[in-house]
Amino acid sequence: MLGIITGCARQAYVPRAMELNAAVQEYSTRVLDAPALEQYLHAQGVAMEQWPLPRWDLGELTLAAFFHRSELHAARARGAAARAQVVLAAQRAPLIASPRVEHHSGEGASSSPWSLGFDIEIPLTSAARRSAAIERAEYLAQAAELELGARAWQVRSEVRAQLLELHAARLHGDSLEREVAAQQTVVDMLQRRLQEGYAGVSEVDAARLRLAQAKGDLLEATTQVERALGGLAQAVGVPPEALRAATLSFAAFETLPPAPDAAYVRRQGLTNRLDLRRSLLEFDAADATVKLEIARQYPDFSITPGYLWDQGDNMWSFALDLLLPATITHGPAIRAAMAQREAAAREALALQDRLLGEVEARCAVFAQARVAADAAQAATRMQLARSNQIQRQFDVGQADRVELTLAHIEALLVQRRAMAALIDAQRILGQLEDALQVPLSGGPLPAVPDAPVHAAGGA
Repeated sequence: MLGIITGCARQAYVPRAMELNAAVQEYSTRVLDAPALEQYLHAQGVAMEQWPLPRWDLGELTLAAFFHRSELHAARARGAAARAQVVLAAQRAPLIASPRVEHHSGEGASSSPWSLGFDIEIPLTSAARRSAAIERAEYLAQAAELELGARAWQVRSEVRAQLLELHAARLHGDSLEREVAAQQTVVDMLQRRLQEGYAGVSEVDAARLRLAQAKGDLLEATTQVERALGGLAQAVGVPPEALRAATLSFAAFETLPPAPDAAYVRRQGLTNRLDLRRSLLEFDAADATVKLEIARQYPDFSITPGYLWDQGDNMWSFALDLLLPATITHGPAIRAAMAQREAAAREALALQDRLLGEVEARCAVFAQARVAADAAQAATRMQLARSNQIQRQFDVGQADRVELTLAHIEALLVQRRAMAALIDAQRILGQLEDALQVPLSGGPLPAVPDAPVHAAGGA
C-alpha cells in the first residue's frame, strides 16, 4: 500500500560530472573530415560524391557549425527542461497518508491499550485551475523551444559574416599581391631609365614610395586574412587548423539578389522573427496566468477518509477540508496577473513596430547599396576598356611598358573599389537577412541536430 502511495518507480541519484578537461581536448581534435560529421551531413541531405568534401560552401559550413557548436545543444536542453514543466503541471496533487497510533492508560474491550488507524487526504483540484496551469506551462515551453531556432539563426549569421570577411580579405590580399608585383616592375624599369638618363630621381623615389605603401598594405591584408580565418573557425566551432587545409567556396557572395519589396519584408518580418513569436507566446502565458488566478479565487478542498481500530472498536471517518484563499475576493492577485498580461501585450506590439521599422529601413539601405555596387561594376568595365586600349597602343608601339603597367595598377585600384562596394552590399544583405531571419541568398537554413553530438562537460 505504501509503495502505491509513494510511487511505483523509484530512481536513484546519479551524479553528473563536468569534465571540462575532456571538453577542451575534444575541441582541439575537431576536424572537417570526421566520420561523424559525414554521417550528419548525409542525414541532412547533402549530396556527397566524395569525402572529405572538395569544397565547403556556406550551407555546408553552417551544417558543420550546427554539428560542432554546443550552444545549440544547450538551447535544446533548456527547451527540454521547459517541456518537462508541462508534464509536472499536468500531474495531480499527491495523496497524503497519515498513520494514527494511540496508547491509552486503561484497557478497552479488547484488553489492549492501543488504537491503530490511518487517514488518507485526497486533494481535489478544479478542472479550470489544472487546465490553466497546463496551458501556461505549455506556452512557456514553446517560448523556450523557440530559443533553439534563434540560436540556429545566430550561428548561421555568424558563419555567413565571417565567411564574407574571409572572402573580402583574400580578394583584397590577392589584388595587393598583383599591385606589389606591378609596382616592383615600375620601380625596376624606372631605375633602368634613371641609369640611362631618361628618368629623374624624384620619379623613381615616388615609385619606390608607392611600392613601399603597397607592401605595407599587403602585410596588413595578410594579417586580416588570418584574423578572418580565426573568426570563421570560431563561428564553425573548430580550431583554425581545421579550416586552413579546407578549400572554401565563396559562391554565395558572387551575386546580389534583387531588393525585396516592402510588402514582402513586412510579411516576413511579422511571420519569421522568432523574438516576435516568443513575445506572443509570453503574452499567451500571461493570459493563462490570469485564468489561473481567476480559478484560484475559489477555495481548495480535499476529502479525507479514515479508519481507526480503537481498543476493539472499528471506527470509520470522513472529513471535508476547505483551504480558503488569502482574501475572499482574491482581487490583488487577479489584478497583478491582468497587469502583467497588459504589459506583455504592450511589449509585443512595441516589438512588432520596432521590427517593421527595422526591416523596411534595412531593405531601403540594401537597395541603395546594390545600386552603388552596380555603379562600381560599371566603372570597372570602363577601366577595363581603357586598359585594353592602352594594351593595343602598346602592341603597335604607341605606348611604353611603364604606361601599360601603370594602367594595370589603375585597373587594380578600380577593381578593388568595385569589390569593396560588392562586399559592403553583401554585409548589408546579411543585416537584412538578420532582420527578416530568412536567407535571401546562399540556400535555405539547414536543420539543426536532433540530439547533442558533443556533450560539453562529460556524460
